[in-house]
Amino acid sequence: MRRIGLLALLTFAAASFAAADGPRYVFEIRERSAATSDPWSMNMGIAAEAARLYAPVSFAKSGGKVSLTLEASMSFSVGKSSDLERSGERILVRHEVTVQGTAPLPKADRRSTLRFSLSDIVKRGGSYSDSPLMYALRKAIDGVSYKTGRAWIESAEYDGKGRFVIVVGISRR
Repeated sequence: MRRIGLLALLTFAAASFAAADGPRYVFEIRERSAATSDPWSMNMGIAAEAARLYAPVSFAKSGGKVSLTLEASMSFSVGKSSDLERSGERILVRHEVTVQGTAPLPKADRRSTLRFSLSDIVKRGGSYSDSPLMYALRKAIDGVSYKTGRAWIESAEYDGKGRFVIVVGISRR
């Protein structure tokens, strides 16, 4: 009886591990003055928001506004965090996240590869100036003619020279 229970537990653990995606990166631009703030807000606010963008988000455009709805149930774990860049006012932090429990991604009707600099997002990012993934997702959605659809982050890289390259998948359905 114990062997059956142990076998079932090991099978479940292996299936859970197999369903986990490999590590992905979430970037956050923090105000330097906030570097010693509340650890929960520092480590979970932007990281949690951005990690969810690796799962499809439904969008609807109306009257120049875009509404976003997360449609997936998922979990993630935050691994190593690293400060990549520091300036007088800001710190660029990269969090390694492992996303689990999401359904397979839909087939993308379009892919948008966005390239922008750290200074671009700081100057023109508006309310998304602290989250490069959200900034890229919104730019990709704004760049398609679809009134409704789904969008998600496929990959995100920072080259260490001040440039982001983020690929966003977009589907009409």
